[in-house]
Amino acid sequence: MATPRPRLSRFRRDTRQQPAPEVTTVDRRGKLLAGGPSLTELTTDGRTWVGRRVTTLEEGRAAERNLRLVTAALEHAGVEYFLVPGRSVQRYVVGIRLADRKALLSSLRELYAGTALYAAEPVSDIWPANAALYAEGALPTELKRRPVIRFGEILLGPSGQVLAGLVRGCDVEFWRDGGLLHEQREQGDARATELLGSLRFQAPPALLEGALVGPRPNAVSDVVPAEAQKPATRTIRGTDHPTFADFTEPGIDTVTFPLDVVYTWVDGDDPALAAKREAYRTGRAPDAQSREAGASRYTSHDELKYSLRSLEMYAPFLRNIYIVTDGQSPSWLDTAAPGIRVVDHKEIFSAPDALPVFNSHAIGTQLHHIDGLSEQYLYFNDDVFLGRPVTPGHFFHGNGIAKVPFSPSQLGLGAPHPDEPAPNSAGKNVRRLLQGDHGRMTVNKFAHAPHPQLRSVMREIEERYAEDVDRTSRSRFRAPTDIAMGASFHHHQAFLTGRAVPATYKARYVDVARGDADERLAELLTNRRFDFFCLNDVNTPSEQQEEIHQKIHAFLENYFPFPSRFERNTVTNT
Repeated sequence: MATPRPRLSRFRRDTRQQPAPEVTTVDRRGKLLAGGPSLTELTTDGRTWVGRRVTTLEEGRAAERNLRLVTAALEHAGVEYFLVPGRSVQRYVVGIRLADRKALLSSLRELYAGTALYAAEPVSDIWPANAALYAEGALPTELKRRPVIRFGEILLGPSGQVLAGLVRGCDVEFWRDGGLLHEQREQGDARATELLGSLRFQAPPALLEGALVGPRPNAVSDVVPAEAQKPATRTIRGTDHPTFADFTEPGIDTVTFPLDVVYTWVDGDDPALAAKREAYRTGRAPDAQSREAGASRYTSHDELKYSLRSLEMYAPFLRNIYIVTDGQSPSWLDTAAPGIRVVDHKEIFSAPDALPVFNSHAIGTQLHHIDGLSEQYLYFNDDVFLGRPVTPGHFFHGNGIAKVPFSPSQLGLGAPHPDEPAPNSAGKNVRRLLQGDHGRMTVNKFAHAPHPQLRSVMREIEERYAEDVDRTSRSRFRAPTDIAMGASFHHHQAFLTGRAVPATYKARYVDVARGDADERLAELLTNRRFDFFCLNDVNTPSEQQEEIHQKIHAFLENYFPFPSRFERNTVTNT
């Protein structure tokens, strides 16, 4: 009789029949979030994302951080790479051979499977719809086959506010072998034919042999012939990265000259200054544009502090910063910090007997007198901020020509009038002078943005229109007889003499007392899609000033949470 086979226990039988428990996306995300307090969720447009909180300015440099994440994976995999001169200041671009794509993706998976790194198509959307979180499993096949993939983390500030989305990620381009592409085209391959036909550089077959061919245009060349593959390095915040020699050469429109910044600033909370202003204002006629001299014009929201933070975050190329004041200095300012200097009105006014003045038009006639000021410089009001990274090329061409921010707003017709906004009257006075010399009628005003200036143009105006400049420099308060030398006069004169061209600035203006201010501020903070923005407090009723002050301060602290090196008692990471 055959020996009966032993029966499996119910436990063993049930275990063998049960499939392995499925690890869900929710499980993976939960494990990721449990891994450390720096990771947190945020929801926008109905989708939940994972971001990393950062606590210092250095940690918050998103483009550099994402570049480091990608290059670390490349070095881990032993993959050679080169920096590509991209077409956007918002991010860095890395090129590798198409044959190394699998090695890179495997290395990224190995290093960052448990992190908040995302991969996405290189689109302009702040929140790309197809973004995939590494911690949630394998990347979609379609995404892995893209000719360019963007990798990056979403960075959040100390309060969980968004500092940088995936638009600041690092793009990896997969470059093809030029000789192989040529062979494929000769064999009738449609994709090879399309790619080679779309190149900005139409390389002959002889140059394609051994060449690297990029998947999209860049700032220099989408084909690098074998003879041009000469190694070089590019240094980014102290780290050398490989590239090709021709990719490091300045182009004809690259700005290589120094750029300084000039601020005009007044401490509206200074009782001594307020008393002096009131003493000089006593007895003035009632038609003296009271709203232009109103209290809210001088109310301090510490805008200058945050404007300086914006420069440190987004414009590291600047040389010197000058703050022009009436014998004042912000209490928080470290005047010994390298690269910044407070300039008293007395240092720059040609006519000392004109002082004191409380009129930005008057002060604007003298700014070019600052000792050591660069020929090309930027004129900032303290309520103007950089909203994201910029380059010198936002403001000047490489040959020194200024890019001036014309506004669609118009000066209007008729003579200057005491009841119209002071900039309109000042612009009309400029119009009269320029019509006399150039026979051209000026129409437009200029945006609330940084104003690129040329010292030589300012000197020319001062010499050619001496009487008008002198009169305005002595205009203690804004008056219908002023000229707007710093914006309207400079920009139009430079344009009419071939030293400036109109430019479109991606800027946002917010009147903080308007009913839609909260909505506009929230959009600014969430998307950070403007190069510049202005928070203007022009004519806020006294009963709303404290509310407006709290609103502005909260917004600016959220947008620029990290102290700059110009602030006292701070440890900065530059």
